Amino acid sequence: MIRSAIVASFVALAGTTVAQVQITEIYPGITGEDGTNDWFEITNTSGANLDTGTLFWDDDDPDQADGATLDSFMLAPGESAIFLIADNLGDVTDDVNFSNVITEFESVWGAIANVGITNGGGNLSQNGDSVNISFDGGLTFPVNAAFGSGFANTGATIEFFGSPADSVLGVNGAFESLPFFNDNIGDANDQYTLIGSPGIVPAPASAALLGLGGLAAARRRR
Repeated sequence: MIRSAIVASFVALAGTTVAQVQITEIYPGITGEDGTNDWFEITNTSGANLDTGTLFWDDDDPDQADGATLDSFMLAPGESAIFLIADNLGDVTDDVNFSNVITEFESVWGAIANVGITNGGGNLSQNGDSVNISFDGGLTFPVNAAFGSGFANTGATIEFFGSPADSVLGVNGAFESLPFFNDNIGDANDQYTLIGSPGIVPAPASAALLGLGGLAAARRRR
């Protein structure tokens, strides 16, 4: 299992267009009911539109045979998309019934643009794991963001605006989720909340990290 903490971006040719992607946030779940499926967020840090349907992802052991496609969103420069890790839209396993994993996600984080699913690709472990992104049909997975076991059960998502870090309320746009059922670490009423920033990209931090000027303003899609 990967224990180190790294974040990387890369440049790849897609036809004649140079595309750049950054993994900006990961949620690997918590003990007990997770509230949502595991998910990760990617952000288009290039100056060109990007179709996320051309990308593949895999977890901590990148393998061409295991790489899975992402739902298709046309991301403008600076836009992000969130991908719930599920084999199908109806893959909801907690104690509350939802029509699909996207409505379950929205019940916790609110309505956020560009929320889709993966088509397999593995699952994220609370003991440490990584998200690996490929532009070439799953032949190589050079874009990655990894985290160790120290991020488990903090009640925060993991953000990657530099070194991996727990999301902090009010920092980089992080906010508190709506409460959801968790009878393991929830309160006296079995309710629990998370801290994270899905759909929000703090432009100055991302631009400084990548040496880009393309993210002109923080984006919150609610």
